[in-house]
Amino acid sequence: MGKRRSGRRRAAGDSSVRPSSSSGGSTDHQKSSSCKSTAFQPTRLSQQSGAAAAAAAEASSPPPPPRRSPTEDTPALRRRLVGLIRDFYIDAISRLPTADLRTTLARGLLVGGHCYGPLHPVDNIIANSVWYNAAFPLRPEDRVEVDVICTQGTDRAARRSLDGLVAFLLHVCPFLSPTNALWQLVRSRADLRVAVASASAGSASVQCARPSSVLRSTEREVVKAAFQMAAEAAKHPNPAAFALFASSGLPDVSRLLASKRGLSSLDIRRLSSVLPHYPLANELSSCLPPPDPSPRISQYISTRKKGAIKWCNSLLQIVDAALCKFASKTGLHYELHTIYGDSLLTDEDFYDYYHINFMGLPKDDRSSSSGAEPVRALFFFAEAPRPGRHDFREEDISICCLVEPSPPDVDNCHACLVKKYKINHPSADPVDDTHDLRFGGQCYGTGAIDHDWSFRSTMIVDYLFFDSDRDNGLVEYLHNYFALVDANCSRLKDK
Repeated sequence: MGKRRSGRRRAAGDSSVRPSSSSGGSTDHQKSSSCKSTAFQPTRLSQQSGAAAAAAAEASSPPPPPRRSPTEDTPALRRRLVGLIRDFYIDAISRLPTADLRTTLARGLLVGGHCYGPLHPVDNIIANSVWYNAAFPLRPEDRVEVDVICTQGTDRAARRSLDGLVAFLLHVCPFLSPTNALWQLVRSRADLRVAVASASAGSASVQCARPSSVLRSTEREVVKAAFQMAAEAAKHPNPAAFALFASSGLPDVSRLLASKRGLSSLDIRRLSSVLPHYPLANELSSCLPPPDPSPRISQYISTRKKGAIKWCNSLLQIVDAALCKFASKTGLHYELHTIYGDSLLTDEDFYDYYHINFMGLPKDDRSSSSGAEPVRALFFFAEAPRPGRHDFREEDISICCLVEPSPPDVDNCHACLVKKYKINHPSADPVDDTHDLRFGGQCYGTGAIDHDWSFRSTMIVDYLFFDSDRDNGLVEYLHNYFALVDANCSRLKDK
């Protein structure tokens, strides 16, 4: 357990905060080391240029590989990688267009958008999300528009992605142990191309000049089998179809994603058009048709889905009120891109508090519809106690401030850690004495906390994005769950 910090934790103020920048372009997704010390100027928010940021990222040289601590064990390596992959997901989410994310791509990202593949991890997330949504669309009656990508869904996707990365690397490089495979992934920043090149070269540097050539030079059937093993380890809904897709190399996709930092709806349509669309015959499907759910299971899924939608709507009310408060304080008007972190906490007096991460775009940004380069999303944190009424107002928001998307010294508040929610909170350093984090102010360093907790068998996203044609796993789980409940009830009656 990390060192406990005494006293109340201060949140970054609305008028003086640090820059919030996501990772660089697809050729180099590293954050600038100057982000921590550069003061943020709110008046320059609307002047950020995605093209300039991408050019600067391409010009910067990659950092040296991280050094392994002599005492760093397998769980520590996994935590390190899960944190890195989570950052990749946040970066990918910030690059996707708002409208597509709301209607289709949130499901594609959380269900099939894993970070392993033939490209950079962030590009893999984007390409895999777009492909999965196009290859396996939902029935019209199953579709739902959402503005929330829940914390647990992203964390589960990150952990499953890591399982897939390890499985791929162990298949292509069978001489590696699981721990050595994790270390190669740490050195390569979870890029399979670099990890395979590094492991194959032994003592060679991980700074591979053309890492994409490594997978292309490997026998295609070996790569295809490795991607299928990766997808199976990561619990992908259709490993066979994914292996066929990923083993094609995706050169056109790589060029399209490398040319732009932010993607418009037009870019998503272009991307979908260049993705390989293989006929997904029954023999390519690794999933059996789902059994017809009983009326009891159908009703349960419907109830949970309605509850998930209600929860998302309550988060939207908080964000709308928070952005109004931010505009009142700064004069800058932003609208929601998406919510990417949510936590409902209860204090010792049984008062409820929300801690929320969300991304915002300038209200006058019309790039998504015009096809122009979108403005880079900014990252926010909001805290709000639950009011005694059904709606949220500006005065209900205790904090709304900018945060870094992936700060190197992320601190989670004690309350969020207890609930096992990964939320990016403001800096623990005092910046504005008028803004205190009212709840969960006793903090621990995230790096010292073991985040290898077990997730629930089902999550809110499983019901929100339920697929009537393919989600046999959820139907079977609920069938077994209710059978166990009925058996226990019958046993109690017999006593």
